[in-house]
Amino acid sequence: MRSIQFLVTIGISFLLISCASMAKMPLDVMRPASLSISPNILSVVVVDYTYPFRGDSVNMIVLPRETVVVDTIQVDDFGWLAVQAMTDVLNKREFFDSVKLHHTPMNKPPLGVPFKTLPVRTINELALENNAQAVIALENVRYKSKINAQDMGSYYYITLDASGEMLWKLYDLNGDVIDVYLQRDSIFWDNAMGTYGSQPREVPAIRDAIETLAFFMGRNYPDRISPRWETASRYFYIGGHHLFARANDLRKANNWGEAAKVWYYVYENGNKLQKARSAHNLALSFEVRGDFDEAIAWSNISSKLFEEMSPLRVSATDKHMTRLYNLELINRLYELQKLQEQLGGVN
Repeated sequence: MRSIQFLVTIGISFLLISCASMAKMPLDVMRPASLSISPNILSVVVVDYTYPFRGDSVNMIVLPRETVVVDTIQVDDFGWLAVQAMTDVLNKREFFDSVKLHHTPMNKPPLGVPFKTLPVRTINELALENNAQAVIALENVRYKSKINAQDMGSYYYITLDASGEMLWKLYDLNGDVIDVYLQRDSIFWDNAMGTYGSQPREVPAIRDAIETLAFFMGRNYPDRISPRWETASRYFYIGGHHLFARANDLRKANNWGEAAKVWYYVYENGNKLQKARSAHNLALSFEVRGDFDEAIAWSNISSKLFEEMSPLRVSATDKHMTRLYNLELINRLYELQKLQEQLGGVN
């Protein structure tokens, strides 16, 4: 029993020491689009070509003793809300020289027709009018919602699911299809509500939920055709050697090159654990400076050194973290190749 308690105590203490030796920092990372389109497409025009959606049992409310279908709530501007949100996101990313939204939906009643494809003649006119090399058309939408109320005795547990489909098409100025994409997304809300209370704010009204879904899907579609920035988290070592504090000061000053020199000195002269930690930090320094080949090489060294050490010297957390970071660096190198295609060879 004493030996088990001793090992548990050592393990907890080691984990605390490991966590105390690490810090986390944000890192802005550019992610490529899912689809690589020609860099020659500099300007696009966006159009809502959807017909108002109609369907059976679109909005359902499941109560403890009955199910109610609400067929009076129809969001006829679902497509229009989505293309507005999508255009706004594309403009903020500045991937294209210009992104213009056609001023009005083009397939609404009384002249509109359900499930209609944007005509080639209209594509030509839109491209010419807006000096665009491509047209992005939202051509069909579907949505549904479901509220579920469970009686938990002293309170109700309320959930609301809103899900939808959007059919996007990307045309060149001649009317040829560059891409067809069926987007599926959903949003979920939940909350506990007192038996005699009013509807909580956390669960919106059905119409509000569907409109929120339209904005959400519209903001997500640009990931299909445009690179984006996202903030990632990176862990690094700030303890384990007295020179790590000096390197961390240099890092805070954004002097990664000088910080790397300190970490390399520790790697050359330190013990095995210090070498492993220094190698990990060196990998991060090269990632920040955009040299992914060197970053992967140092990450490989760090992972190998950590794997060779016993659990009494290095925690499973350190080993797991370095493995995940190595995979992330490999993925970033692959993404860099896609970004170069999408940005016309510019990093």
